[in-house]
Amino acid sequence: MKSWLFLPFILFLVASCDVEQTTYYTVDGEVVSEKAMQNTAMAEKFIDLVLTEPESASAMLHEDFTFRFMGKLPIHAQGSAVIKTAYDKDTYFSEFLEIVNQLLPDGIVLTVVDVIANADSAAVIMSGDAEGKYGEYDNEYVFTYKFKDGKIIAVDEYNSDYLVAKSLYGNNLIPKKYTNNMLVEYFWHTKGLNYTEESFASLVEIWNGMIDGMSCEMNGANIITPREQNDDFDFIWMIAWPSQEARDACLDEWVNGNEPKWREAIDGIIDVDLNNAFLFSTEVGRFPKAWNESNTFTHSYFFCTFNEGSNSETLHNYRADLNAITTLSDNHWYLLLDPMFDPDPRPDFVWLDVWPDQAARESDLAIWNSTDLPGRAAEMVTCGDGLEGVIFDGKNIR
Repeated sequence: MKSWLFLPFILFLVASCDVEQTTYYTVDGEVVSEKAMQNTAMAEKFIDLVLTEPESASAMLHEDFTFRFMGKLPIHAQGSAVIKTAYDKDTYFSEFLEIVNQLLPDGIVLTVVDVIANADSAAVIMSGDAEGKYGEYDNEYVFTYKFKDGKIIAVDEYNSDYLVAKSLYGNNLIPKKYTNNMLVEYFWHTKGLNYTEESFASLVEIWNGMIDGMSCEMNGANIITPREQNDDFDFIWMIAWPSQEARDACLDEWVNGNEPKWREAIDGIIDVDLNNAFLFSTEVGRFPKAWNESNTFTHSYFFCTFNEGSNSETLHNYRADLNAITTLSDNHWYLLLDPMFDPDPRPDFVWLDVWPDQAARESDLAIWNSTDLPGRAAEMVTCGDGLEGVIFDGKNIR
């Protein structure tokens, strides 16, 4: 009987000990907890100090602090100052704020518009006033904060990433035909008994004449030939399309018009099996400092899958550090390709490097090998042909 009498008392005592005392205040007619007020003050103070007194701002951060820029800027649009997916307490100051200083050398004035806070988090709404390299940069922001042990453990930044791209990076200067709507398609070809360089050059001229007489939208066409013999094809006819719609319309017009005449023209010289046509979407990773004016070039392809512990964020940060190398050859650029078919096995991504010639490729590889990037690449991915890639020599035909 005594146990029944004492049990409720014991439970009441334990519950009473677990209750956290919370103080509330009335601010402008709103009931606000003391903790929320502390978080509001800390969030505003951090913003005041971060660009002017970084050591004081750093002291406000938890040892496990993370910062994320939540914009979706294409990597190619950020030049050599690519923002990574996340930063820790050290790299937030040494890397991220260094990029901010590069993009806004004259600084920025931030004004708090409103703060929404509770016991664990805060959201600070702000307006900015600055001048970017490519125009006025008056962005609007929301910074979300998380707190732990009386310090800031996480900050996420939201803003108009379009304005960042336009006013800070000059993204609107990117050639339209190289936007990420571009597709590339690879048509496998074999050489016939009557193939000669002269007969093939004549076919290219005929093909261009046929395309000129059509309503095709096409970014360009190339012939790429593997450095090492391939049992499946002798060369690839590669076409770059501005969009899926343009590609489908052109091929439909071709099949219903010029295809029979083309088959007659190539008979005995080359052969193509349209079942071996492979379409990829693209993401441009970096544009060249200057476009190659020659009609010849070198391609290298890497068909890669992520190793355990790596993912698209790992790749993003790898690309950020690669793009930060400003000494690579002027004409180098690269793309990521994503198959629009179902290969077996399916790579996580295909990396395509473009150089004007072998000398530029060797020079850039020497620079790359002098960094920690080869080791990071080997840890991050497994590529079908290793880190040497599959190399093609190319010629622009349209």
